[in-house]
This record gives sequence, C-alpha cells and structure tokens, in this order.
Amino acid sequence: MTKFTVEVRTESESLSLRAEAGEGRLIFVEEGSGLPDVIVQAFRPAMDIFYRAPEPLTPDELVEEVTIHVPQSLHTIPQGRLVPSSLDGLVLMQYVHPAFPAISPLAALAEILRITADVNFGLLQADNGGLLFVHRTGAERSAYASAHSLKTFLELPQGERESHFPNFHAMEVFVSGSDLNHFEHLDLEPITRARTISMEDLERCGEFASDLRTVVALDPPRYALMVGAARVYATIGGGL
Repeated sequence: MTKFTVEVRTESESLSLRAEAGEGRLIFVEEGSGLPDVIVQAFRPAMDIFYRAPEPLTPDELVEEVTIHVPQSLHTIPQGRLVPSSLDGLVLMQYVHPAFPAISPLAALAEILRITADVNFGLLQADNGGLLFVHRTGAERSAYASAHSLKTFLELPQGERESHFPNFHAMEVFVSGSDLNHFEHLDLEPITRARTISMEDLERCGEFASDLRTVVALDPPRYALMVGAARVYATIGGGL
C-alpha cells in the first residue's frame, strides 16, 4: 500500500494525518509527524487570487490565465510558489510552500461531495476569514469564493446571500473548516437545511484507525479539507 502524510495549513495552524492507500481503500492510521508528502492550503482571501471566468476553463486556458494575471517574476516569491486551480468558472491561485506538492482546496471539497453527497448538495468551507462553496447537482458542479467570513455572511440579509453564492439553493449543505468551532447555530437560509460535517461523513471517504478516530471525532470540520485532499492524492497515485 502507498503510505503518505497529508497536511492542511491555515493561517493559525497546521494539522496532518498519516494515510495508507491501496486496493481501493484509504485508511487514516495516525496523526502525522515530520514533513508532509502533500499539502492542502485553506483558502486565504487576503492572499489568494480568486475571480470568476465567464466559462469553465480548460487546463491550457488556466495556464493562459496565470500568464495574463501574474507576471513571471511573481510565480515564486518568499511566500511560496503559485499554484492555480479552477472548478466550474471559479479561478483560484494560491501561493504554497515550494517544497511540497499541493492539492487545491477546490478539488478536495469536490471529492468530498462526490463521495458523501447525493443530488443537489453543497459544502461550505470556512477558513481564514473567507468562504469556499462547492455545489453538486447530479454530475454538474459549481464553485464560488467570498471574502466574507462565516460570521459576516450569517449576518447578511437572506436576500443578499445569493449575490455571493448564486447557486446556494440545495437540499442540504455541509459546513466545515477551522472557523466553525464557535458557531452553535447555522442559519443558512434560503437552503433547506445546513449542518456541520460529521465523523460519519468523513468515514464515507476513508477508514480511521480506532485511536485516530477518537481524535478526529472531537472536531470533524477541522479535518474535512485534509480528508478530501488525501483522497485526491491517493487517486492520482493510483491507490484508489
């Protein structure tokens, strides 16, 4: 089986898990230590470049977007190297640590929805005072980003929320991320229902060793992005 350590980085913390993948299985065996094999950097509205393109981009078009918007001299800066990604019409460019492969948070969230959700579900990720929203309707996926924090988004009148996330209507929305721990009630109308992502949701994405499950179950929203990134990385490596 392929063994690797995946790490999620926010502005306030880094968490990592050690995983094994092979024969169609993904097993999280323990908390990570040492250097990671792959990282996923949570959305940072103050640092990341993000905008919507009129149409979904091909990989070649995404490369062209980088050339248009970021001078070559800024592809590598003291804060890291530039890594672009795109989902639906959302373009996200992040500076990540130059030493490690990186999985886009968009890809990680989309993978969680692919595994855990049925038709018309969404996943709202709240990190670093910003929001990423990925929506799945059958085989179709859409994605949006906002510099609103979860707190300021919840304070918006319902009529203004769709100006930030036009496809916010969903049967259910999972909410996860490092900014979630101080919210007891999530009023995310006009959607039908919203709830924090659970340990049971994460276990649909992979197995957890018993000791590690006890740790992750204390705060599943902090680990969701990392679990999605681990599935993407294992799939790329042929383990799933």
